Amino acid sequence: MAQSSGLHGRFVFTGLVPPAQIPQLVGVMDVLVHLSYREGLARALPQALAASRPIVAYDCDGAREICLPEETGFLVPLRNLEVLSDRIVQLANDAALRERLGRRGRQFAEQWFSVECMIDALDELYQRLAQERAVASKR
Repeated sequence: MAQSSGLHGRFVFTGLVPPAQIPQLVGVMDVLVHLSYREGLARALPQALAASRPIVAYDCDGAREICLPEETGFLVPLRNLEVLSDRIVQLANDAALRERLGRRGRQFAEQWFSVECMIDALDELYQRLAQERAVASKR
């Protein structure tokens, strides 16, 4: 379809790639388009934000945790190809918008997905679970 539309060479369809290749691929992107119908929180999403790349993703599952509409990218109704293509074209034609969304995305990733933040969240979870177990064992 990309070739017949005269867009051959403008897209790279990678399919599933090893996690170690994601940073390299994100580095050459202008936008990450993530179209899973069902997926928890795909690691590619925070990785794209950490690299200052805006996201276009279907509005399902974990995507809505990180793709903040018109802040870090755009959420698209599931299977709505018209809105999907409109958002991709909008970002392709507006470097300032890509820059603004990418900058905000990087801030969001640093705030919520830094190593320190993840360690703190896990520690808080473990502390809470240990406390709940201690309370339950006293019953």
